[in-house]
Order: sequence, then C-alpha cells, then structure tokens
Amino acid sequence: MTLLRQQFIDALRLRGFSESTITNYVSAAAAISLHYRLSPLALTKQQIQAYLLFLLQERKLAPATVNLHMDSMRTFYNLMDPAGGRMSGIFHVKVPFHIPVVLSRNEVEKVIGAAVNLKHKAAIMLLYSSGLRLQECLNLRPVHIETARMKVRVEDGKGKKDRYTVLSQRTLETLRQYFRIFKPKTWLFEGQGGDRYAARTLGHIVKHAALRARIGKNVTPHTLRHSFATHLMESGVALPVIQQLLGHTSIKTTMIYLHLSEPLLDSTPSPLDVYKGHKAVKHG
Repeated sequence: MTLLRQQFIDALRLRGFSESTITNYVSAAAAISLHYRLSPLALTKQQIQAYLLFLLQERKLAPATVNLHMDSMRTFYNLMDPAGGRMSGIFHVKVPFHIPVVLSRNEVEKVIGAAVNLKHKAAIMLLYSSGLRLQECLNLRPVHIETARMKVRVEDGKGKKDRYTVLSQRTLETLRQYFRIFKPKTWLFEGQGGDRYAARTLGHIVKHAALRARIGKNVTPHTLRHSFATHLMESGVALPVIQQLLGHTSIKTTMIYLHLSEPLLDSTPSPLDVYKGHKAVKHG
C-alpha cells in the first residue's frame, strides 16, 4: 500500500466515514490513478474531466456510479490537496428519476411463503416488516431484537446513524422459531461457521423466493424496503414517521413514496372529470 493511499484512508477514518464508503472512495481514486498511470496528485482538472467522460461515454457506467467516482475524487482532493482547486466547476451528472418497484401486500405474502427454509423466511419477513436496508439486516445481532418494546435497534445505519424501527408480531413469532432451531450466537443471520451472512447471499435469497412465487418483477431486498414504506403511507402513517423509521436524513427522500401510494393515485380524479362547467360537444 502506498503512503498516499494510507494517508487517504486515515483521513477518511478520522472524519467518521463508514468502512464501505472508504472502500468505494479508495477504489475510485485507485482506478483513475491506474487509468493514467500517475499519482492522483499529478493529475490536472482537464484529465479528471476527461476520465469522468470516459466512464460515462466509453464504459457506459450509470450516472449514479459516475457521481460516486466524482464524490470520491472531490473528497480525495479536499483532504489531500485542499488548495489545488481541481474539482471546482465539476458537477454531478444528472441522474434519471425512476419510480422504485413496489410489491402489493399479496405479492409480499407470496414471497414470504416461497422461502425455502425458516431462516430465509425470517430474513425476508424482517426486511419487509421493519423496512431495513440490506446491510442493516446483516449487521443485526440477537440483542437488537428488543421484544419488550417491540422494536428493532439499527446501529450504524446509513450515515453511521442509530435508530429504532418497528418489530412485527408475526415476524417476532417466526424469529422465535428460528432461534430455537438455528441458535444464532454472534449475528442474527449466520452462515456456515458462524460468519455473518454475505450481502450477495441475502440478495439471492430474496430474488429466488420471488422467482418461486412467480412475481413478475425484479425483486431485491430494497424492493421490500420500498414496499414497507409505501404500505405504511397507504395505511395513513404520517410522512415524518415513515422518514424516521427508514432513517432518511431528508424528508425529500421519503416523499418519493407519494408517487407510489395507490389510494392517493386512485382517489385523484382527472381534471376533465372534475370540471363541471364544460359545454357539451355537438356532433354533426
């Protein structure tokens, strides 16, 4: 490991960045260095702009991924060469807005029912019923299931923030059955040898359950989180409460679920039908 890379890692850790973010930022800085075969400190603003265009136009990376590279470079230069000004005037690529995939309540039940074993079923139920992110679910320990308060404690969520979210009674009953059979020790969901489940493993569990349930949608763990939030909104739960349960920093992020709530859409008439003062159209 080069001295510069270690200094960058140390600076990120001192500022409280999560290990996953550090990995992503260091990898992105290493990628541009390898591309030019130069130290990042030897690069010019024009070279950085050309590299970002290369990622977007030649490698066909998604705008959000290009923005991640951009953020890593901005953070690198802010920490390693704050007077350089290389990133001034370089702005995020516009990311297309896509409405998230959401399951109906019936589809969620089908996915749960299609789980191949009790551990898989418990994980799917917890992801949906508590609105957890994938990594948040993987980081849970048995002590985080607070049955007396019917809460799930999420530690070091996105942005290194702790929060509580709801614990479903149905999920609790399934978790108790799972505990009696599997007896997890360190992590709530453990693989062979007591290691924590890998993100890819849990992703496959959800995807395969959806395939077995014949759900014609691309279902991921985050789909279950989107469904949790949308179903709460359809049940009349206030937006700030949903924001808190999801761990969103800004309520603007939570407001996306206004686009997904079927009762809100179904109860909204077309303005053509609302307007009563129109004149009848004569034919002939």
